[in-house]
Amino acid sequence: MRIVDELTQEIFKHDSDFLHKLANEWQIINADFLDYYEQKDYEGVFLNILIRETNKKLPNYKVVPFVKLKGIPAFSAEERAENALGTRLEDLRQKLCWPGRSNQICLSKKCFDGEYPGGTEIDCLIIRNKEFCILEYENSRQNLRANFMKIYRLRKLLNKEFESIFVTRVTTTRGEGDTTFDSFNKYVDVIKPVLDTLVSNWKILEIVNLSGSERKRCFRWKPQNSVACSVTCLNKI
Repeated sequence: MRIVDELTQEIFKHDSDFLHKLANEWQIINADFLDYYEQKDYEGVFLNILIRETNKKLPNYKVVPFVKLKGIPAFSAEERAENALGTRLEDLRQKLCWPGRSNQICLSKKCFDGEYPGGTEIDCLIIRNKEFCILEYENSRQNLRANFMKIYRLRKLLNKEFESIFVTRVTTTRGEGDTTFDSFNKYVDVIKPVLDTLVSNWKILEIVNLSGSERKRCFRWKPQNSVACSVTCLNKI
């Protein structure tokens, strides 16, 4: 069984209290100890809960947060993502960058050049025996592209296979046009062939309606693990 499948069954279950803790734990900590001066830290709370739940339910796992890496050189010409896909960089950016951002000048050497001269950080390393999974948490869906490209760089750098999980938040609150849930999942459907080639062995974990009512909160995987998983979540939405 893959790491992501075991995490789905044991940790990110729809009937677990993970989401309740994620929605309420930091508010309690902030109130009781910091007199409401701290900003809400969803990533820190998520990783803290993940570590506790994994230690309790999957004791053969190790969860290591905030792993710092040394400086990484740029891609070689053959390694560049556009060459791996047989396309132009402009076309790759048009598809992978969040809508409206592909025409902006890319000031970072990290994403498409693969260069991290000052090093970088992995949000979480999940280890089971000799297998491992890299988890990246991103509050902003627009910035996930940098995480996708970071994992592609590590796939070219590391001489081993691994799984990847990308975590972000979406809502089904409707204003003008699509909900963030709708727009994000349309975006993932478009970029799926790109991620299948560049990242391989990947999943996106959506935290749905975290700030809404408890009845509507749920986890949803993209691509979906199973029909049952999708129906359980969408029925709550």
